Amino acid sequence: MPLPFSTASTLGALCRWGVYADLIEVDAGHDFHSAWADINLAWAVLRPGGVMFGHDYFTAADDRGVRRAVTLFARVKGLTVRPHGQHWILSPKPRGDGR
Repeated sequence: MPLPFSTASTLGALCRWGVYADLIEVDAGHDFHSAWADINLAWAVLRPGGVMFGHDYFTAADDRGVRRAVTLFARVKGLTVRPHGQHWILSPKPRGDGR
């Protein structure tokens, strides 16, 4: 369900209401701090096994903006970033143990 409000206010409300999502698109500002905050808020309301994605992965700011925030978040959480054009998708790292 699209919610036409700022990311921070919407995700904060969903968290307070105990509403969780299976799929979340993060449409953050292009600076690192905006992207980092929005990704962390989204993660708090993403169901286990859910998918989080966003866009603006490749911008003029590149490693100073969205891409830096997404890459750092993935590293901290042990996730893999899968770029797809301008979009990014976070997924669990492959197990590598044959299972």
